[in-house]
Amino acid sequence: MTPITVLISDDEPLAVSRLVGLLNRMEGVSVVGQAFDGKETLELVEKLGPKLILLDIEMPGLDGFDIIEHLSSSLRNNANTVPLVIFVTAYPQFAIRAFETGALDFIPKPVRYARLVEAIDRARIACADREAGQRLALLGKTLDQLRKERSRAVDENHYLWVPRRGEMVRVDCDDINWVKAEGEYVRLYTSEKSYPYRQMIGDFVNRNGAIGFLRVHRSAAVNDPRIVAIKRSSNGSRMLRLVNSDEIPVGRKYAKNVMVVISSEIE
Repeated sequence: MTPITVLISDDEPLAVSRLVGLLNRMEGVSVVGQAFDGKETLELVEKLGPKLILLDIEMPGLDGFDIIEHLSSSLRNNANTVPLVIFVTAYPQFAIRAFETGALDFIPKPVRYARLVEAIDRARIACADREAGQRLALLGKTLDQLRKERSRAVDENHYLWVPRRGEMVRVDCDDINWVKAEGEYVRLYTSEKSYPYRQMIGDFVNRNGAIGFLRVHRSAAVNDPRIVAIKRSSNGSRMLRLVNSDEIPVGRKYAKNVMVVISSEIE
């Protein structure tokens, strides 16, 4: 059950007392404040942050419609902090205008318990929907951040610095056709040269899998975009042919995953 905090705003103390008594009979409802005029209502909304206001329309100074206008204006930059409003009034002729302000419900006085329960249930649903929307918005922001971080990581991983003849050479990962395990090193094969790189093949694939490197053998990984064909060898195992005509065997342990990746690209 979604808990709901309520502020009661009414200039009639007996009406406030009756609402408090009715609300106290309901589970998951907490009356956090009572206001007896419009100015006090606005102050308590800011101080207490209730999820719902039970709001009378006819009050001295600021009436119920004035309060809605002030709340909408002051909290417009964060609509999720605007409390829901249920009008509670002895003037049914205001019903149409009340709903036009965006009120959740309109309860005529004298308030009946069953009718108030119905209105509070509507408020619970609205609060749950609003909180779900907030969670989705937060999740969306989190996913956007993760995408940005992943994008940065991919950019950072898009080239490698490798030793060659006493200097460090930058090798673009797009130019690497495949890599071969050599103990604590891997050898990077481009169409022109090969380079030793100090990293074990498992770690290399874990780091660079996001940009297309696929483990195909205990001692080999290929750059997926560099695959141009797959075929059966004479002994029935699969072989991958790369853009530079190198042929790389596919180990039994890795065959299923390789075929899943290739099949998804064909589809």
